[in-house]
Amino acid sequence: MNYKTVCISLFLASTATCLTASAQQLDGKLPIYPNAHNLSDMPPSAISAGVPMVVDTSDSVETVDGWYSSNTKSCTRTAQSGGIKFQCPGGSIMIYAHGAKTQVAFVPSLF
Repeated sequence: MNYKTVCISLFLASTATCLTASAQQLDGKLPIYPNAHNLSDMPPSAISAGVPMVVDTSDSVETVDGWYSSNTKSCTRTAQSGGIKFQCPGGSIMIYAHGAKTQVAFVPSLF
């Protein structure tokens, strides 16, 4: 097996591990709502690497807001026009209605 094959194998194995891990853990910085669906092919661990991500759910904005209010004690909640923002040590979580769904955007801190 050459170096490139080993690297690709390790990457795929680590990606599979990330996908099977609980999304809520997310290295303890920005928890993902448990009833959400990832809108991209990125693993949730990408947020830890500084990549923004959006998920959606059929749950109401109020339900998602309640979950984040209970599960992000180190974050500051503010209501803004069109949505709710939680400013956390690891970045921002924004909750807003999008059509018949609720979307949650994760924007990691830049430093």
